[in-house]
Amino acid sequence: MSGISAQGSTLHINTGTLAVPVWLKINGLLSFSGMDGSASDIDTTDLDSTAMEYISGLVDEGKFGFEIKRLKTDAGQMAVRAARISGALTGMKLTLPDAAIATFAMLVKSVPTAGGVNAVLKGSVDCKISGPVVWS
Repeated sequence: MSGISAQGSTLHINTGTLAVPVWLKINGLLSFSGMDGSASDIDTTDLDSTAMEYISGLVDEGKFGFEIKRLKTDAGQMAVRAARISGALTGMKLTLPDAAIATFAMLVKSVPTAGGVNAVLKGSVDCKISGPVVWS
């Protein structure tokens, strides 16, 4: 069985509102990773227990990160940098080549830049997901 190529995946940032989203493409996308969270454990152990007992707690969707070629004048990348500066909760939409779409709210934590010999400028954007990731 073959896998699904990531080629053709797109990432958009919401520059509108939650009620009326305006999805702006972030150009120069090289890679992405994340949605790596997990549910917390709630301790239900009592004095009748013979071992620790737990139930599943709330899910923390974790982090989301993506690497980009730095394109100084790209409106999507400018919106990402503005979201980091403002600290505002911002919507993100990841569309995969198989038409699966993940939408989520996140905080942009850092937008560092890296360069080197015989290389394009790149940035590795680190975000913290807030609330659920919705797949459609």
